[in-house]
Amino acid sequence: MQRMIILLIAVIGASTAMAQQPSFQAPPGYTTQVGETHRTYNFYKLTRTVLLPWDQMQMPESSIPTGNAPIYALRSPSKKATKFYDNTKNALSSFGTPKRKTYQCYQGKDGNGAVMFFEFDNVLPIDAVQQLSKYFFNTSTPPNPTGSTKVEQFLVNDHQVIIWTFQNPKSKVKEEHQKYIFELVSKSASK
Repeated sequence: MQRMIILLIAVIGASTAMAQQPSFQAPPGYTTQVGETHRTYNFYKLTRTVLLPWDQMQMPESSIPTGNAPIYALRSPSKKATKFYDNTKNALSSFGTPKRKTYQCYQGKDGNGAVMFFEFDNVLPIDAVQQLSKYFFNTSTPPNPTGSTKVEQFLVNDHQVIIWTFQNPKSKVKEEHQKYIFELVSKSASK
């Protein structure tokens, strides 16, 4: 009987989202099978001038992966993200107070998770990515989301912040929402 090797394709970064799957040949006498795929997006180096349409930032409920459901109370696995949501100005004074904010929260087979959206009148500080990274990760450089086990991830442009916080860093809900935002960034950038 042949032994089976399971090849896990753990992560595909946003910069390689359109790249082909790597070629892998099993040694003689072995077979391969893809056990799981997961796509991760790295929004940390996006240009800050691309603003997203506020009314389109929330993912439609019809896109939520099976086994997960929306919940309508703020429930985040990150205390720091909740603190940032509750009082942004106290969390990072240089950001000021957002002119509007909202969230989407989920529960289900992928665990609890939240996506928080913020929009500011003022232009955010030039080092906003570094400030958020210090706030969440205690370092000025955010971890590469490809291999990170952190529950927080974020996107910053001149006037907006999106924070994803999911118990499971490989949550399918997070993956679908980030794909949705990546497509929205692409549309907004091409205008």
